[in-house]
Amino acid sequence: MELKNRTILLGVTGGIAIHKSLDYASQLVKLGASVHVIMTENATRLINPLQFQVLSRNSVLLDLFETGELWKPPHIDLADQADLLSIVPATANILGKIANGIADDALSTVAVSVHCPILVAAAMNGHMYKNPFVQQNIAKLSKVGIEFVEPASGDLACGYEGIGRLSPVETILQRTRQILTNDPDLKGKRILVTAGATREYIDPVRFITNGSSGKMGYAIAEAAARRGATVHLISGHTSVPSPQGIDIYHVDTTQEMHEMVLDKFKDTDIAVMAAAPTDFRPAEYTHHKIKKQKDKLTLALEKTPDTAQTLGKTKTDQITVCFAAETNDVLENAKEKLIRKNCDLIVANDLLAEGAGFSEDTNIVTILDKAGNCQQLPLLSKYEVANAIFDQVVKLIKK
Repeated sequence: MELKNRTILLGVTGGIAIHKSLDYASQLVKLGASVHVIMTENATRLINPLQFQVLSRNSVLLDLFETGELWKPPHIDLADQADLLSIVPATANILGKIANGIADDALSTVAVSVHCPILVAAAMNGHMYKNPFVQQNIAKLSKVGIEFVEPASGDLACGYEGIGRLSPVETILQRTRQILTNDPDLKGKRILVTAGATREYIDPVRFITNGSSGKMGYAIAEAAARRGATVHLISGHTSVPSPQGIDIYHVDTTQEMHEMVLDKFKDTDIAVMAAAPTDFRPAEYTHHKIKKQKDKLTLALEKTPDTAQTLGKTKTDQITVCFAAETNDVLENAKEKLIRKNCDLIVANDLLAEGAGFSEDTNIVTILDKAGNCQQLPLLSKYEVANAIFDQVVKLIKK
């Protein structure tokens, strides 16, 4: 019952993705939350409020002028109880209202009355989402601290293909848990995180890289920030949006990442090396595009800098966390790296295990320390893995 004793207001607008809000409400209740649904008039044209009432086990607020059992107006009573207002789906209309302080129905009035975090999961036609006025509203809301779950890409109900789909319910639930289970036990700590893949260029158009998506590193950066740390994120190439509210430094090659990490490390308390830097680079770079004139091309490769090992040799009182992404002999290879790179913790995972690959939203890891302790975790979201890592880091700090 992860969200027990938490009160969540679920704002539901008239978007075609409204059916996913039913699943979201059901999942929140299963996690122990007290869910109170507020629907716009357009939302009621798509789904009967009775369905939300049955799932949430609470009455649904539809009318701003409804009278409740208490002397307080219902929207103020709910606003005073709320730990979180979550709007799923959020249309362009509700974003515009909140961004401009408009309160002309139950949901928009609750939105300007709450004194708790607000989470918004946007969903709309891609052209609407990219409209400059909508983007201005999103930027305005982000600036004042409203949390966003960005829409996903794919086939849209309107017949278009592109950005605009409501993100998966699991993604929205994950962000909900992030907000409501925040523990500032890393407050005052300066944390350096690396993420993503680097590129090593063969010629101006070709390069060597790997399949890292950056999801694990970005989840670690977000978890650290939510636990109160000051985070510097050094990122190679990724397939996910940059986390909001975190200082991020983009690099291209392994050498660039190496130099940036060494520059920031001296002012760091904890370094988490979650990036997947390319281990080898071409010994010679060809300044012009190599023509396809031969059946075979032989490349001579040389090692790139091992940043984690360098930190292990130069650190003083810093804590370093390394990753061992393996395909065989996972624990044996991880233990060897733990010693060779002088890490305080190493996170081992099997890239071939189902649900644990580079591009997955989940991971299956084992966390090892110098004392020989070994914590094996089940299949978890990458954000949950990040928090498990920091739970171990906090124990090291207390020691």
